[in-house]
Amino acid sequence: MVTSIKKSVLFLLVLVLGGCGPKEVKYAVQIVTQSCDPASNPFEGVQFLRVKVTGENMEAKVAISAANTATPEIKIPEIPAGNGRVIEVRAYDAEPSGGGRVVSIGRSPSFDVPDVVPEDLMGGSIKINVILRKVNAFSPIVSAAAPTQCQGLRVNRAGHTATLLKNGKVFIAGGWNYKQGSAEQKALADTEIFNPGTGAFEVSKAISITSQGAVYELPRAFHTATLLPSGQVMLWGGETYSGGTNNNVSVISTILFYDAEVDDYGAIGPRMPAAIARSRHAAAVDANGKVLVVGGITRKSSIVPVDEVEWLDPATNLYKIVDGVTMPRLEPVVMPVKKGEFIAVAGGTDGTAMKTDVAFFKFAAGTFGQQSLANPPMLPMSGRRAAAGALIRDGADLILLGGYSSPNMVMPLASSDVLNAAAATIGPGPDVRTARGEMCAVTLADGTVMAIGGRTSDSGAPPRSDATVVAISTSASGSVSSIGAPNLPKGRYSHTCTALADGTVLVTGGINETTTGSKEVLQDAYIFTPTPPPEE
Repeated sequence: MVTSIKKSVLFLLVLVLGGCGPKEVKYAVQIVTQSCDPASNPFEGVQFLRVKVTGENMEAKVAISAANTATPEIKIPEIPAGNGRVIEVRAYDAEPSGGGRVVSIGRSPSFDVPDVVPEDLMGGSIKINVILRKVNAFSPIVSAAAPTQCQGLRVNRAGHTATLLKNGKVFIAGGWNYKQGSAEQKALADTEIFNPGTGAFEVSKAISITSQGAVYELPRAFHTATLLPSGQVMLWGGETYSGGTNNNVSVISTILFYDAEVDDYGAIGPRMPAAIARSRHAAAVDANGKVLVVGGITRKSSIVPVDEVEWLDPATNLYKIVDGVTMPRLEPVVMPVKKGEFIAVAGGTDGTAMKTDVAFFKFAAGTFGQQSLANPPMLPMSGRRAAAGALIRDGADLILLGGYSSPNMVMPLASSDVLNAAAATIGPGPDVRTARGEMCAVTLADGTVMAIGGRTSDSGAPPRSDATVVAISTSASGSVSSIGAPNLPKGRYSHTCTALADGTVLVTGGINETTTGSKEVLQDAYIFTPTPPPEE
């Protein structure tokens, strides 16, 4: 099939895709080749476009066309009816078979091609966007509707959450920023949805509950957001601020469930035993869908670490405190290992001393319990807190990246540790280039881990935000190594990193801190696009 394109850097492809029915399904496919920043221009030097269509129960189809204003047509394969169709566009600086290099890449969201045109589509078309972005680079986000305007969060935010939904969108919730014109913090009830299909940040319902027809907003920062097997997002705890010179902290005990299909929230009522208010904690979900919550702070006569470990079965709303376990932990790494069979709790501090042990929890016989090991794995030296954790080796093991070596000072680490969950052992991992804590880390579909941003201190100088990025990979022999990656455009911590369905990474918000002590809560957002492997 040959379709016309505009003689500009915004391509519009109109596909007429036949099915088995009496009518044809029309798809309008827009390839966005513009950027709001000339330095991120994804079409600079592009000479050829390679369009590849994949999907369930179909062989991949490929078409290659010259891409310049003197050639106003490009080819795109005809797409058969079926599910899970994806259009990938790779832009090359020379003929692909002649050694051309991939300059930029974009992938459409997954879509279905019906056999018969639905009644509501008669006379219309389905719009699909493919947004090209430069490879091995952080690109400012642009939308298909306004590709020359940079898109950012709807509000400045740090200490928020960003959760990849089952539909490929990202639910961004809460956090904090400053009240206008002051240094007083305010927690946010505001939420938004990042839609990769359009490149836009969309309004979603504020964190709230509805009672007797009235809506009550429930702002929070430093909560956890956990994607459940049901597709809902569980928001647990967090904190708000009541002003004053110390931004007085109130800690929250509520558990809410956000349902993206209806853009609304449900809540768990009173619990027995009584709910525990906690913030700055960690939550992990195991292979059975049970959620374990560890660490963080609570308020008694003062702000102190939480001793209890809690768990919840979201399928039944059964809530319990793990019996016989006292585990006050600030800034540990808590993640599922052995593909969710266990949940590991590694490092952190009890507020006074660093903790070097690694504990394992498992759900069995109707409850979570801490596993008893004759020789539990121990982190080396002084341990680490505020490290980033990421799964490696297909979800079997865990890598702990950077962090701090002091319970209450910014003394950053450049090292990492690798937890072999099956053997219950700890070994050294690669360095993360710049010593830093409070970075974020995500595992991509190919097993690569991206460790992004963080907070550091230069030879005892005041802390500052860091922009360093590294990629960590595991070889076939099992060894783990790191290589440098392009830095963030601006350093940050208390930000989020989310691996998207198309293999890219969304980075949002955070704090940009300088050595003068100034802190800017950010509103910007970027997408990192890895260089794709060569096509066979």
